[in-house]
Amino acid sequence: MNDSTSTGMARIGEGTLRVGPLLQMPEVAAEFGLALEPLFGEMGLPLSLLDDAERILDVQTAARLLTLCAERSGCPHWGLLVGQKAMPASLGVVGLALLDAATVGTALRGLILTLHLNGRAIVPTLVVRNGIATLGVSPYGDYEAGAQQVTDLAIAMAVNLMRALCGPQWAPAEAIFSCRVPADRRPYSRFFRAPLRFDAPMTALVFSADWLARAIPGASAVARRRLQAQIAALTDRQDLDLANRARRALFTLIAHDDVSVEAVSAMLGMHRRTLNRRLTEHGTAIATLLAEVRYQIARQLLADTDLPLVEIAATLNYTDASVFSRAFHTWSGQTPTAWRAQSRRGRRPV
Repeated sequence: MNDSTSTGMARIGEGTLRVGPLLQMPEVAAEFGLALEPLFGEMGLPLSLLDDAERILDVQTAARLLTLCAERSGCPHWGLLVGQKAMPASLGVVGLALLDAATVGTALRGLILTLHLNGRAIVPTLVVRNGIATLGVSPYGDYEAGAQQVTDLAIAMAVNLMRALCGPQWAPAEAIFSCRVPADRRPYSRFFRAPLRFDAPMTALVFSADWLARAIPGASAVARRRLQAQIAALTDRQDLDLANRARRALFTLIAHDDVSVEAVSAMLGMHRRTLNRRLTEHGTAIATLLAEVRYQIARQLLADTDLPLVEIAATLNYTDASVFSRAFHTWSGQTPTAWRAQSRRGRRPV
């Protein structure tokens, strides 16, 4: 199971992630007097899974595990607590490299380019407009359960990364969440130390773009070159295929309000004709991938938030809600309103 490489990092495939960010689960469980071994056993998992950060776990299994812990502990923000204890080093060589980047902006761009080497559960995005930076985390792929637990874990880790880069007192100007308002906001307020906004179109940290130019204290150029060499070797061994690279690019470009073929090809560093030809060879196209990404984001927002349809449509770069509704009906066979109602009755449609 531990297919280690010379970089000390296991091979990550589609729908999997390294166990590293979950290693703090026993510490969180102890705070609630929760025995993890029986819970792991219910899922057919050995508790020894948490003995090695390089072990590989199916994303869906990780999401269900976090959800089960939340239910049994009576703590709905379980993922947030685990993420609070997961430091950048939990991401292995990818996380360590971020700490030796020249600036905060360079580190965050490195996160966007390399996080898939650590796991395929989250797509990070960074948008800078009018002096404001928005660092977002989006679930990658559909989850039967536990998407919000995974997202909470990821955004908490993003805060820890920013505090490692900018100092322990760093706080965002605002923290936003693509979920409904929790019954108890206090755990979020204590950790983020910032205004909170729920029912947002994405989960993200909002802060002044001035932070991006900040030099990282203690960063080592020597360590940076060594870690970059390890990441390059890892990338050569397990890089994404073109269709998945394009799909991940579309998550970022939706946040930038530009989902054109030109934007995708520029982000992937190739000519649009080359991109179209190679995607055709893979049996797909940008329009197909864009529909898949929009459908995934739409379902998440319909299921987990109370956002009006017009705002979901705008988030997905549709001109108006009626265009979005027609597209959603084509994908699902239901209107967005009917799909949301069915989801709220506890039977999340596919």
